[in-house]
Amino acid sequence: MVVKIILFSILTNVMVAEMVQYGGEIFKDGQDARNAGMGGYSISIAGGRNPAMLIHTKESSVHFSNKEKFGGLARVTSVSYVHYGKNDKIQSPIHVSIINRSVENISDTRTAWFDDGNSTPELGEINYFNIKEITQNEFGVKIAFFRRYNSFVLGTCLKPTYTSLADYSAWGISGDIAALVQLFEKKMDITLRIEDIIGVNKWSTGKNETIVPLIIGGGQFQFHSLLLGFEIGSEIMGNTLLNYNAGFEFHQEDEIVIFRGGISHNQLFSAGIGLNFNMVQFDYAYLHPYDRNPFEPTQIISVGIILEKFDWIKGKITP
Repeated sequence: MVVKIILFSILTNVMVAEMVQYGGEIFKDGQDARNAGMGGYSISIAGGRNPAMLIHTKESSVHFSNKEKFGGLARVTSVSYVHYGKNDKIQSPIHVSIINRSVENISDTRTAWFDDGNSTPELGEINYFNIKEITQNEFGVKIAFFRRYNSFVLGTCLKPTYTSLADYSAWGISGDIAALVQLFEKKMDITLRIEDIIGVNKWSTGKNETIVPLIIGGGQFQFHSLLLGFEIGSEIMGNTLLNYNAGFEFHQEDEIVIFRGGISHNQLFSAGIGLNFNMVQFDYAYLHPYDRNPFEPTQIISVGIILEKFDWIKGKITP
C-alpha cells in the first residue's frame, strides 16, 4: 500500500512538472578519484553511477573523496559506506553515500540593473553597490543495492536531494536502474542502465521539474593486470550530446602503485594514480578540460578504508 501511494505521488508530480534537460548533476559530479581517473567510467560504486557494479564488492569499506572543480571554484565532497553482507550465503551488499556540492561567491545582480524602459542593459543603468554574493549548496543521499540471478545482475539506486540557492530551495528524488551480465568466467561485464528513470524536483517557488532520463550502456574487460572499461549513451531527448567515458587501470598483483587514464565527452583526458596499502587505498585524479573550456583543471583526492582488514589488525595489536 505504501509503495502504491509513493508511486502515485511521483506520477502525479511528473504529470504537472516541467521537463528539464539538466538535473541530478550532483551525483554525476560526485565521482571519486578512481572513477574520474578512468575518464569517468563507473568502475566502482563508491563514487560511480552504476549500482550493478556492487557485484564486485568483496568486503565492507568506507570511502572519503574531495573534488576541487574548475581550480577550486566549486567543491564536491562525499563519504560513502559499502556494507558487504551475506544472507544464506547470498551476496547482498548495500551502498550508502552522502554528497555535498557547494559554489560560493556567486554574484547576484538581480537588483543591480535599473531599466530606463528600453529593456536593454546599459553601463549607466548598473548600480554595482547592489551586487551581492550568494552561495549554492546541494546535498544528496544515494542508496544502492542489487540482486543476482545466476550471471545476470539487477541493481537499483534511490537518490533524494536538497538544494539551496540564495532565497530559494528545492527537494528532489530520483532513481536509477541497471542491468549487468557477466561473461567468460566473470572476465567481461556488459551493462545497461537508465539514470533518473524517475526524477522530480519541487522548488519553494511552487515550480516542479522532471529530470530527463539518461540511457547508457557499456562494458569492461579484465585481463591479467589491465582493466579496460567504456560506456556510451544519450538522454531521452532530441538533439542531445552523446555521453561517453572510457579508460584503463593497470595494476600488477604484487605492486602497490596503480596507474589510470581515460577520456570522456566533457574532458580532454584524465589521469590518475593509486596507492594500495592493503588496508587503506589513496587515489588521485587529474581532469584536463578541452581548450574551449575557460575553466582550470579539476583535481580529486580519495581515501578508502577496508573495514574487515582494519578490524583484523586491531585484533592483532589488542593486549
